[in-house]
Amino acid sequence: MNGTIFRSCLVFFIVAAVFVPVSCAVNPLWIVSGPESGELTTVAVSQDGSTVVAGGDQLITLSRDGKKLWTGWSGTKLVVSRDGNYILTTRDQNVRLISGSGRMLWDDRLDVPVSEVAMTPDASLILAGGANIIRLIGQNGSGIRQNRTMPVMNHFRFFQSGNGVVVTSQKGIQTSNLTFFSNWTDTNMTQEYVETDAGDLSFVSVTNNRIRFYRLGENLDGTLEWERALPGGNTLGFALSRDGSVIVVGRDDNTIQVLDRYGNLLWTDRASHWVTSVAVSDDGNTIVAGSMDKTVAVYDRAGTKLGTAVLKNAIRSGSVATSGDGSVIAAVDGSAVYGFSRSQFSQPAPAGATTEPTVREIPPSREVVTTLPVTLPTPAATAKAAPFQGILPAALFLFIAWRSWIS
Repeated sequence: MNGTIFRSCLVFFIVAAVFVPVSCAVNPLWIVSGPESGELTTVAVSQDGSTVVAGGDQLITLSRDGKKLWTGWSGTKLVVSRDGNYILTTRDQNVRLISGSGRMLWDDRLDVPVSEVAMTPDASLILAGGANIIRLIGQNGSGIRQNRTMPVMNHFRFFQSGNGVVVTSQKGIQTSNLTFFSNWTDTNMTQEYVETDAGDLSFVSVTNNRIRFYRLGENLDGTLEWERALPGGNTLGFALSRDGSVIVVGRDDNTIQVLDRYGNLLWTDRASHWVTSVAVSDDGNTIVAGSMDKTVAVYDRAGTKLGTAVLKNAIRSGSVATSGDGSVIAAVDGSAVYGFSRSQFSQPAPAGATTEPTVREIPPSREVVTTLPVTLPTPAATAKAAPFQGILPAALFLFIAWRSWIS
């Protein structure tokens, strides 16, 4: 009887070792080096995937296949319009709107450092703010309205229709129309991150380890549908799918956690260091996480880890992004921009492929936009785990078990 149980367990471990899938290691399709005397600290991808923008001490704008479009200026916050034709960025007390071709459209100055910006998908309206000042700006740079009496703000977002905003602060969360008069407030607690869905049906806030899901009413009032605390660490990265179905948080307890719109925890995965940056496609089927352990991980909605890529340096807040359909994935690690295709994380690599990614060197800019000719990158092959890589451990286990059995 004991022998039968032992043999059954032995068969189970062998099958598990051989056939349990292992996530693949992926090489970037392309790599573009950052400025020699500065850092890249953030990245954004337009919803249509046509434009990748890295920001920091220099702005680097690329096509989806890594072709450099232009480089110059600088910016620490980044928002890209849906079609990639407008890039909103900040530097110190200045907020700037730049065309997709690299032309400075306007440069506006607040009386305080700009800590947050937001833009409607078509770039028709822009928000810039810091401390207790929030300013509404038209696409042509004309100031529409300003409020200097807001509570000290943390984050804000437009509702997708552009008819109102939601603002988090040390005093809670509030919604308002474009006059900035409050329509509704929840002052139960300090609130931090916030995102809205594309249908203007809901908005979600995340503060430390607590998530709140609000239903948006016709008069821009909010109704708290549910609140959930996630035991463990605090949130460092937050993303909401455009359809509102998937909530993603990266935390300082080394976990990425994903919930549905009803507050159900779908799955959790663990990195070896803080998960500082997350992104999600419009439909929630592509989820990207970046960690201080230098790793970019890609998952599907079910939590299957489709693959990982290891960058040169640690990945910080705001340093991973994806297009609306999830087909384009980008990351920065301070020294370079890395580009991936979603298909790399779902298709096997050709046998024996060893192609290295294309690396481009970009000279530092002195706040002058320059357009330089470049050649298209050579795609790097996906480096997946070798088939049956579990066979060796299984064979070793079988040998040890056999020796124990006959002795």
